[in-house]
Amino acid sequence: MRNTKVLVEGAVVSGIYTLLFLISMYIPLFSLVSLFILPLPFIIYLYRQDLKAGLLLWAVTFGVSLAFAGLNGIIVTLFAGLTGIVMGELYRRKKPAFAVLLGASLSNIVNMLGTLAIAQVFMGINFVKELETQFQSAIGTAEDFYKSGGQDPTQIERFKEQAELIPMMLPTYIIGGAVILAFLTHIAARMLMKRMRYDVPSFPPFREWNLPKSFLWYYIIAIVLTFSMPEKGTSLYIVTINLYMILSFVLILQGFTVIFYYAWIKNWKRKRIILLIILLFLLNSFLPIPLEVVKFLGIIDLGFMIKKRLKPKQ
Repeated sequence: MRNTKVLVEGAVVSGIYTLLFLISMYIPLFSLVSLFILPLPFIIYLYRQDLKAGLLLWAVTFGVSLAFAGLNGIIVTLFAGLTGIVMGELYRRKKPAFAVLLGASLSNIVNMLGTLAIAQVFMGINFVKELETQFQSAIGTAEDFYKSGGQDPTQIERFKEQAELIPMMLPTYIIGGAVILAFLTHIAARMLMKRMRYDVPSFPPFREWNLPKSFLWYYIIAIVLTFSMPEKGTSLYIVTINLYMILSFVLILQGFTVIFYYAWIKNWKRKRIILLIILLFLLNSFLPIPLEVVKFLGIIDLGFMIKKRLKPKQ
């Protein structure tokens, strides 16, 4: 009886996934959000059943995707299915939100690397080279515009240097994109599962987020490597710039938790906090100091636990 129920539910969920899949493939606007919507059927089904049933559903949707969209469909379902199964299993095991985020992020990284490999081997598409070529083309157009307008094109040199970093910064782009996508998928899954009255873990308030202290030591190592001036293009250079960029973002995030905690103590209104954040980013676009200050707050918080020393008024 239970097996029949599992199969029937699996067929229904497979149909729902197929509908979402077809919409994402043929309606451009929906494809923008499909990456964090398509894993939802897998998440719900696996949460209600078990890992074996989820893997069976994944196998079925592979066949459907291949029939409707060929290799592109396989790539999409590979991406959605792996993320959905990992998150569904972690939800079913009652893991905390940060564990779900980590698992989903790792699965997204695997998905992205797999997509790049499939595109390279089976389609002959090198996304990194394509992106670099388009960036160089845009720079060439901008340079011609500057020259035709009689303006000094020296500023273009800075953009050319950035274009050279694109292939080297690929790990940062992949990790950053994987985490953001995992976070959006968790938010979407939690909204849906709460409506279905399932017990879904939530993140603590942002002001209470605390990253491991080890991140501070990793950042110090990245700074030391930066000052060692590794030769451009070498493996050590690529590791250094990616490590520095990722950890800088992490420490800026930690710094913002300090700002939010202070705002909570002072009972600031939400509008005031949002205005402060917008102002910080606007000022940073002219002079890259505000976010460095926020990063410094993050460093001090990890090292000396500022938030624990800031006590709300009784």
